[in-house]
Amino acid sequence: MPRYFFDVQSRSGLVCADFHGLECRDDAAALSVARHGAGFTSQEDCRRNPRLSEYRFAVADAEHRPLFTVPFSDLEPDSPAPPKRRRGPRMSS
Repeated sequence: MPRYFFDVQSRSGLVCADFHGLECRDDAAALSVARHGAGFTSQEDCRRNPRLSEYRFAVADAEHRPLFTVPFSDLEPDSPAPPKRRRGPRMSS
């Protein structure tokens, strides 16, 4: 899978460079990851700290070519995780 990099930028420039990146299926999947905070932040974080709305992800491909930006103010909420199934005791016959 291709690797994408999610640098954090402010209006004045780079805030945090992503040196590790994340593997995503394709550009559309990388866009979805960025829209959901890329494991760095969330829509709820931005609500609690309005200064975060000034930041954005600058997404680049494996060769560090810029692809697109996603403002933190446009982050989407994560879907709730499905409930975990509880394992009961095994029954023998």
